[in-house]
Amino acid sequence: MTTASAIANTDDPATWTDAHLHMWDASVLRAPWFSQAPQFNGCFDLARYAIDGAGLASRGGVVLVEADMAPTDRLREAELFAECARARGIAFATVAGIEPGATGFARELATVGRADGVSGARRVLHGGDVAFATERFAADLRALAAQRLSFDFCVRWTDLAIVEQLARAAPDTTLVLDHLGNPPIKQGWSNPERAEWQRLVARVAACENVAVKWSAMFENAGRAISVDQARPWIEWCLACFGATRVMWGSNWPVCFAPSSGARLSQWIEVSAELAAELAVDEQAAILGLNAQRLYRCQVGA
Repeated sequence: MTTASAIANTDDPATWTDAHLHMWDASVLRAPWFSQAPQFNGCFDLARYAIDGAGLASRGGVVLVEADMAPTDRLREAELFAECARARGIAFATVAGIEPGATGFARELATVGRADGVSGARRVLHGGDVAFATERFAADLRALAAQRLSFDFCVRWTDLAIVEQLARAAPDTTLVLDHLGNPPIKQGWSNPERAEWQRLVARVAACENVAVKWSAMFENAGRAISVDQARPWIEWCLACFGATRVMWGSNWPVCFAPSSGARLSQWIEVSAELAAELAVDEQAAILGLNAQRLYRCQVGA
C-alpha cells in the first residue's frame, strides 16, 4: 500500500483531498431516505463526481463517507467504496456505517469495521431519532479507539454540547465534527443563534481529540453562498480548531441537488478563494494533509 502524496494548493483542485464524499448506486444499495429525496434515488458514482468536480480526486484522494444506508447494506457499501476507488487508482479511506449504542454495534465493528480501507465510523445523528447522550454510546466510542477507528459526528448544532460530553468521555478516540457542526447559516451571521453556535463550537474545539470538516455550507444555507457570506463561519472554526484540525470536504452529491441551484464547481471556487487567504502550509493541511493523516488514505495495490 502507498499513501496519497499530493501537496494541496488552491490553484489546483486535483491536489485536494476531499474529506467528505458520498457515492452510491440505488440499484445496489438501499437507503430509507431515498423515498423522501427521490432526486438522489439513482447512481452517484466516482465517474459522475469526477465530471462535476472538474479534476477533484485525481491526485489528492477521497474520504468516502457512508450515506445512512439500510443497516443490512452497510458492509456492502464499504466493500463497494474500496472496489470503486481501487478501479480508479485513487487514494482513499472509508468512514463506514457503524452504529455506536446499537445492539448490533459489536457485529458491525467486527465485520464492517474490518473492510478494506475502513478507518472511521459514522452514524447520522442530526435527525434526532437516535439517543446518543448515553454511557453505552460513550463506551462504544471508546471501543472504536481500540480498533484505530475514528468517529464522525453528523449532528444538529443544538446538540454540540452532547458532542463535547462524549469527546471528554472518550478522550482516546479521534472524533470528527462534520459540516462545521451544521451552523445556522440560513438565519445569517447577525442572527442571535450564531453566537450560541460559536460558544458551543469553541467548547467542542477545546477537546483536543476533535477535528472539524469544512463542508456542507451550501446545504446549511439552502443555496450557494458567496465568499463573504461563508468567511465568518470558517474563520471562527479556524480560530477555535487551528489549521491542523480542519479538513475540507465537498459533501457531494448531497449539497448539490438540482433544486438547490448550487454546483460543486461553485463550492470549489468559494473554498479556493477563502483558502488562498491562508498561509501556504495551512492551505496544504486543510485541503489535503489533515484528511490524509487522520483517515490514513491509501492507494490499493
